[in-house]
Amino acid sequence: MAKLECDSDQQQLHAGERSLKGGVALVTGAAGGLGNAIVAELRERGADVHGVDIAGVDVFNVDVAAASGNRDMVAHVLAVAGRLDILVLNAGCQFVAAIDQFPDHEWERLRSAMLDGPFFAMKAAWSALTAAPGGRIVVTASTASFAGAPGKAAYTAAKHGVLGLVRVAALEGAAHGLTVNAVAPGWMDTPMMRDQLEVQAAIMGVSTDAAERFRAAQPARRFVDVREVAATIGFLVSPGASGINGVCIAVTS
Repeated sequence: MAKLECDSDQQQLHAGERSLKGGVALVTGAAGGLGNAIVAELRERGADVHGVDIAGVDVFNVDVAAASGNRDMVAHVLAVAGRLDILVLNAGCQFVAAIDQFPDHEWERLRSAMLDGPFFAMKAAWSALTAAPGGRIVVTASTASFAGAPGKAAYTAAKHGVLGLVRVAALEGAAHGLTVNAVAPGWMDTPMMRDQLEVQAAIMGVSTDAAERFRAAQPARRFVDVREVAATIGFLVSPGASGINGVCIAVTS
């Protein structure tokens, strides 16, 4: 009987460390493939999740590349839910071209969405997230945060930059009980990934089926499932991850 009681206590402790019940979460890029998985994961853990995207249904539509858009989305969640505990900055976009052919406006678009946007979002949400200990921020980085890739000057630069932002925010938030981390997914089979494959393959001089070539290049010979990334984010925003701060966790296959 004592062992059964001990097992029950351990199960309850594990459930408590995993649960987000009572927490309010804001997820950007919520209408995309990974965004949908993140929203589902956090809701399954009990959070009140508010999705944000530039387009799509059942989400708050706003441009998170602009400072005003980030202020608006935070104000919206606070008006509806009265608080904000979890901020998942997942909005992203892609454009692939060699540097000498890279359009100026595409450089600005990618940098604004994936580097400026997270800074503006953190700034807008900071007071709400630090109002009480336990606030969480997670930013979607990329394996491109650690290396270069032909044709991805803007994407790679933004993803490198966001890691610096995460580390500074982690230091500044620590005294308030706020943790700030990043996840770095490898190749995921999403519409955004599919849209770039043929162009990147051409830049690399690859003439065979691009998807199969990139899949075969992965150590496990498969793409990362978006649910694997979402589960990692779910853990990082949970009570059980209170001792993890200022890190980037790679989710690769």
